Amino acid sequence: MHSSLKILIVVILPFFSWGQTFNHAYILGDWGNHRYFISKEKFSFWEAEMHIQSIDSSIHLLSVHSFIENMYVFNQVQSLIQAGKLDQSTYPAYYWLGGSDEVSEGIWEWLDDTPWDYDQWETDSLYTWQQGPEPNNAGGHEHYLMGNYYSDGNWNDATNDPGDLPFHYVFKKQREENQDTNNNVISTNHSHFIFPTLQRAALSKFVFQTTWRAEVIYSLRDSNGRMVDQQVFQANADNLIYLPVLANGVYHGTMKNGTDIFQFKIVLTE
Repeated sequence: MHSSLKILIVVILPFFSWGQTFNHAYILGDWGNHRYFISKEKFSFWEAEMHIQSIDSSIHLLSVHSFIENMYVFNQVQSLIQAGKLDQSTYPAYYWLGGSDEVSEGIWEWLDDTPWDYDQWETDSLYTWQQGPEPNNAGGHEHYLMGNYYSDGNWNDATNDPGDLPFHYVFKKQREENQDTNNNVISTNHSHFIFPTLQRAALSKFVFQTTWRAEVIYSLRDSNGRMVDQQVFQANADNLIYLPVLANGVYHGTMKNGTDIFQFKIVLTE
């Protein structure tokens, strides 16, 4: 039994500043020392990499190095989708990330040569029951990393065969020196978001209460990205999350209500 439970609510608010733009892309926002973008047009994986390289040879398709970074990009893309800026006329607004295991199957590498120190593959059997957890190399030639295939922000390996559907692509550019970098905010009071309330009811559980008027899909993953709990919460009700199945560590949660997505982190200590 855990003697203490800390619940850290991490909220990433978009921050926009002037100066750095690419005419072929929409600005997703500024996070850390970089500004993030998504292309307006769609490309195959290698066409996308060549396209951004032709514009700025210092840029590659996006490498991702943390849960927060990945979910920031995913949520910002969802905002553009809701605003009707990304083409979904024939299929959803999938996007390429800069990962590939083309050289050696199962050995994933970033095109920008940064360390492969984080991944967020979809492993939930509710989504992957047909082909198995990602990356599953379905058909023997899925060697390229795509986002937005799953509604929770997790990743899929995709093909780059002739005739495949083209996707948007995501990239980032280091922010200019004169731009404000105070864009990472920890807050639970922001008028543009609807937040549930998390309370610890006992050492082995806590209560999830929400004013959302429809059911909420909840999932919890451990620090390795494995699903440890998933439920559908009913609206306007107290829903219990039991914790004895969890060991010490950091756990990442997602609650989805329609198009509203709320991320939180649970840190368990003895």
